[in-house]
Amino acid sequence: MGRPRKNGENDGLPKGWRWKKSAYRYRVPKAQRHLWDGKTEFRLGTTLSEAHQVFAGRLARQEGSIQTFNDLIDRFLIDVTAGRKPETKQPELDRLERLRYEIGHNRVDHFKAQHAYQLRDTIHQSVDRRKGTGETTANRHMETVSYMLTKACEWGVIELHPMKLANFKKLPTYRKLRIPTYKEVMKALECATPLLRCYVTLKLLTGLRQTSMLYLQRHNLTDDGLQVLIRKTEDTTRMTLLYTWTPELKKVIKDIKNLPQRRSMYLFRKYNGECLIDPHNAMNAPGWKKMWQRWQYKLPKEKRFTERSLRNLVGAESGTIAEAKKRLGHASESTTRKFYPVKATKIEPLIIEKE
Repeated sequence: MGRPRKNGENDGLPKGWRWKKSAYRYRVPKAQRHLWDGKTEFRLGTTLSEAHQVFAGRLARQEGSIQTFNDLIDRFLIDVTAGRKPETKQPELDRLERLRYEIGHNRVDHFKAQHAYQLRDTIHQSVDRRKGTGETTANRHMETVSYMLTKACEWGVIELHPMKLANFKKLPTYRKLRIPTYKEVMKALECATPLLRCYVTLKLLTGLRQTSMLYLQRHNLTDDGLQVLIRKTEDTTRMTLLYTWTPELKKVIKDIKNLPQRRSMYLFRKYNGECLIDPHNAMNAPGWKKMWQRWQYKLPKEKRFTERSLRNLVGAESGTIAEAKKRLGHASESTTRKFYPVKATKIEPLIIEKE
């Protein structure tokens, strides 16, 4: 927090800055006042980090101010990352920090496709092999770079996107997720808690993502069925799915309502009625993860599976790509085709008539 500053304590601050009336302030040069709301002195904030962020944001919006990737990242943080949901913001902040280290001082207008490939390979080779082979990590960093360059085109920093011009290729990835069979899941449920049995059964009926499942509330139960606004797309397409009532769906909802936990607006909740997801971080549900792990440790090692694999099982059991796309709530069939396998198409062998 800000604090009173004594004489001489303005030393070390950026040029034109000073501490006055419990806040950092910038004394604007006369020729630039039109860029600072016409003020002679602009209030930046009460903390040094806030002041730096506001100052960088104002500079980033001035024409010609973005030259290096550090400048581009500064504006990207304010205009793009700041508006992300908590579950996507922190991973992006980590990637941007790595990109600052790798290419921060490089000029944006000098960046070419060959540099993108060099950056991709550098990140791939530096990944700790105990945590994976690194293809996904490298690809996600390059997706962030590509999006930054798209915004650079939008902001007038560059005219053409170098990675798109060269048809940049990401590293091929190979999914190692084991997808259990329906019989395996049913067998595993024999040693699961009542809450887990209800959760897995509903997951197999709907294919909803974990976050959407754990956020389900009583208002999602309508006269027509289970209605769910997909959290992942609520800020874009606002896709809503309605799972119509069937005997199986009615039964599992009845079982969920009869769970022994304290009555709550959430369908899946802690014993005190609170949501299983951390209110400050939608990607973190520590109690839920421990519950899942305790269940999986009861199974033979070769029979264990992840919560995510159940969604893949639903996609595989859907039969066709179109049906899987609809059930999983994807905006594009390409996403379904890329990440979710479906059953093999049955084809009768050709009968060749003998002459």
